[in-house]
Amino acid sequence: MYARCGALEEATDLFEVHKSRDIFTCTALIAAYVQAGQAQHALDIFDYMQRECLPPNEVTCVCLLKACGSLQEAVKGQEIHDEVLRRGLLRNNVKLGNALIAMHAKCGAFAKAEQVLSQLQVPNVISWTTLISAYADHGKGEEALMCYEQMRYNNVAANTVTFTCLLKACGSIKALDKGEKFHDEIAKEGLFLDNVVLGTALVDMYAKCGALVKACHVLEDMPVHNVITWNALISGYVEHNEGEQAIRCLEQMKGDGLSPDAVTFACILKACASICALDIGVRIHNEVANQGLLYDSIIVGNALVDMYAKCGALSKARETLLELPERNSISWNSLISGYTEHGEGAKALDCFEQMQQEGITPVAVTFACALKACGSIGAVYKGEDIHNEIIRQGLLKDDVVLGAALIDMYAKCGVIAKARQVLEVLPVGDVVCWTSLIGGYAEFGQDEEALVCFELMESEGISPSPLTFSCALRACGNLGAADTGEKIHNAITKQGLLANNVLLGNALVDMYAKCGNLAKARQVLEKLSVRSTVCWNALILGYTEHREFDQALNCFDQMLSEGLFPDEATYMCILRVCGSIGAAEKGEQICEEIQKHGLLQKDIMLATALVDMYTKLHLLGKAQQTVEELPFRDVFIWTTLIAGHTDHGEAKLAFECFEKMQSEGISPDGVTFACILKACGSIRAVDQGQIIHYELAKQGLLGTDITLGNALVDMYAKCSDFKKAWQVLEELATRDVQTWNSLIAGLAVQEKAEDVFICLEQMQDDGILPNAETYLYVLRMCGNTGALTKGAKYHAEIIERKLMDNNVLISMGLVDMYAKCGMFSHAKEVLQNYSVYDVPSWNLLIAGYIEHGECMQALTCFEQMESEGICPNAATFALILKVCGNLGAVCKGEIIFRKIAEQGLLQNDAVLGSAVVDMFAKCGALNKAHQVLQELPVQDTNSWNGIMGGMIQRGDCIQVLTCFEQMQSEGLSPNAMTFTYILNACSRLGLIEKAQMYFFSMKSKYGLTPELEHYSCMIDAFGRVGHLDRAVKMTKEMTSAGKEVWPILLGACRKWGDVEVGEWAFEHVL
Repeated sequence: MYARCGALEEATDLFEVHKSRDIFTCTALIAAYVQAGQAQHALDIFDYMQRECLPPNEVTCVCLLKACGSLQEAVKGQEIHDEVLRRGLLRNNVKLGNALIAMHAKCGAFAKAEQVLSQLQVPNVISWTTLISAYADHGKGEEALMCYEQMRYNNVAANTVTFTCLLKACGSIKALDKGEKFHDEIAKEGLFLDNVVLGTALVDMYAKCGALVKACHVLEDMPVHNVITWNALISGYVEHNEGEQAIRCLEQMKGDGLSPDAVTFACILKACASICALDIGVRIHNEVANQGLLYDSIIVGNALVDMYAKCGALSKARETLLELPERNSISWNSLISGYTEHGEGAKALDCFEQMQQEGITPVAVTFACALKACGSIGAVYKGEDIHNEIIRQGLLKDDVVLGAALIDMYAKCGVIAKARQVLEVLPVGDVVCWTSLIGGYAEFGQDEEALVCFELMESEGISPSPLTFSCALRACGNLGAADTGEKIHNAITKQGLLANNVLLGNALVDMYAKCGNLAKARQVLEKLSVRSTVCWNALILGYTEHREFDQALNCFDQMLSEGLFPDEATYMCILRVCGSIGAAEKGEQICEEIQKHGLLQKDIMLATALVDMYTKLHLLGKAQQTVEELPFRDVFIWTTLIAGHTDHGEAKLAFECFEKMQSEGISPDGVTFACILKACGSIRAVDQGQIIHYELAKQGLLGTDITLGNALVDMYAKCSDFKKAWQVLEELATRDVQTWNSLIAGLAVQEKAEDVFICLEQMQDDGILPNAETYLYVLRMCGNTGALTKGAKYHAEIIERKLMDNNVLISMGLVDMYAKCGMFSHAKEVLQNYSVYDVPSWNLLIAGYIEHGECMQALTCFEQMESEGICPNAATFALILKVCGNLGAVCKGEIIFRKIAEQGLLQNDAVLGSAVVDMFAKCGALNKAHQVLQELPVQDTNSWNGIMGGMIQRGDCIQVLTCFEQMQSEGLSPNAMTFTYILNACSRLGLIEKAQMYFFSMKSKYGLTPELEHYSCMIDAFGRVGHLDRAVKMTKEMTSAGKEVWPILLGACRKWGDVEVGEWAFEHVL
């Protein structure tokens, strides 16, 4: 009586004191314990019965089998099964048979359960349903459906419980077609109308199969639905990433008068996490707190922590976790995972430690999250500690996910060998493990190893996943291995993986783009059923890297037309394109878009790209303004600005930025120092450069960074401090070809040919081979000094090392060298043998002829060039105009002038305009020269110099002075050549005071240092009017009187009969 009424304590007390305990008393107490969920107590009574030799009857066995099933006590259950068989209790007792089926199935022994079913003389619907239910509960949906087919074959009709179990099986394997058939059968038999459990099962099945509209219709058609029904629908929406719909369901459910339970709230919080609906999550938190569920349900507490973590509210997640009355590994896992996903690896590991301090043992998922945190921050030593703990607990034996996490951690930390070692010792290495290893190799530039690993994985019979293919394609792109990439592409196509996989599509586009096969990349992109911003970015970047800027902009416009929004990576590419092609207007439009979305305030890399674009467009003011308006700045953005100022000759502004950066507490890096050293070299600020040198030495950067060493050598060389440049070069721990080129380039600029040749020899003695750039400097020195033998020797070296292959600059350097040495046949041979038929090469040959006074040959060369279909450029025309001027070939000059005018070349080219004026002036056609000068859209000092030169040549010195005044009225400043003509005119006119006034104004007014020609003019002017004392004084004031001065002075002495000065001048001539 006590047992049946649920008064277990009284029943137990009475059982213990009662001396007469029979089978009926024991069975009653066993049944009560089983009913109350105290299965172990039930089995304890059975042990007592065995000791007292009380054999169980059918009812006892049924109860005991239920207890064994609930505890999954397979051994004890088999013992009872054996007792049943021994005593023959199963013959006509279907209820006992059903209990045996249920016990074996719950213990996972399905073969034994099926065996019992087959041994029953007449299995009923409960027998079959029991087995079907067990299969469904263990996730064996296919087996459950097969069992149902056997049941139908045996003419046993399903009941509502059977259909409920079958619908559960359909949902577990997403067998929508089967589920719909069961729905039809249920409707046909009218079972659905009054059975809320069956209706809920239908809703659950449709929801799990993703048929959410049907699930909703079923719920609406149900006359009665409860919280569990709504939970099934809400859970379906959540699982299929329709968080907003799930939240709407909650409101409808409340409108139905139903109160959410813990499961509802857990589902809704998961929905909030999936769509980052933090505000709704906070509201649910308040509702949960008001109902006191946080103290009753750890599931809800864990869901809250998870929601806050996934929404990025990590402080609130931690606060919520610490307020929970009970915490478990799931609570901490959510927080650890949240910190890791939001880039807070260190805090994730702090949580991992705190969790263990609370006595909570990490499970496999915890270890996986902690390993991910280690990988994200490169904490390899902590990762090794966790690895050791995992080994100690023996968790790697059966957990391939944990193995994959270990491999991924080591791979992300760059310890690839260790990652591979883990893979090799895993009992089973699945595709995830291999993918982590392949991805690690690709991430750290070991792309060949990545592809070897990929092939090895396939050879072991493991099929690559889409992510594996993506990693392998990345390696192909990095290596430029287009053939291997195409094979992988074919494998992907064969498996039909591209249909809805955006990740793979992106990887393929990226691979082809990096390999330079942009047509194929675009073809792949256009065939993708779903195109994302990421795949467009890959193609745009590919076009940008291969300098197909118009195509990059075209892609950008097409992407926008498809309704896709650019991200930071897109904008960075397009800004780079705008900077490269000088598209200032487009760049400004992009800048406005970026500012409209507030991206500059969030992404310093994007801001750096914008500054870089402005510097490339020479909009240095805007670049500076962009940097100054940012809420935060780093070394990269300052370096970009400094580099921009340096590249555009604004060294002073570069120094100011350098100082301001440091005043903000930002330390320069190697690139910054290299840029500022370049600025020092550009304005020959050797003192500033030495300060930087001292700082580099102090920080010990020169021993580790060869780029900085090269920048130092270059700076000193540009400042003409060759002794210091050489000293730095010798002190460098390592030197490369660029180190020597920096020194050689500086010497070449100063025309120190012999030193250049010596440097080249020492460089080769140092075991460093010259490159094309080295030979360009050396060939120039050979040409400038007429060192033909050396030039021919270097030519032979260039041929031997195949440096001329596809290198037009080297070919041009050889043409220039031979032309300057007067070896025109050799220069032509280079042109012919190496197919260097570009305009600059012909220009060099023509210039060589002019330099050697071979003007007719220069004209012939020009005509040959045109006959071969090569169009002259502005530089060619300028050279030929010079030829015409030298020859007085005004008719030919006129023809050239007409060609220039037809092509509109004078519009923006002051140099060419000056050449036209100079040609007409030298040919004596001063009126024509003056007319051309007046019609030039762009005039400069050299244009006026051409006119003045022609006037001097014709002896029209007064007009020279008039012309000079007109030039000044146009706002143009004279240069050294202008003063040569002015002083010459004054000399011829005997205007010595005016000449002296102009001479002194060179330095005082125009900042020009008088050169030998100007001194010669002044000495000639004094000599012409007999002021030999002033001529001698000026000669003595010269730093070094050239040989041109003494004949002028001797001529003046002969004219005025000054023997003493004449003898002095004659001694200097000798």
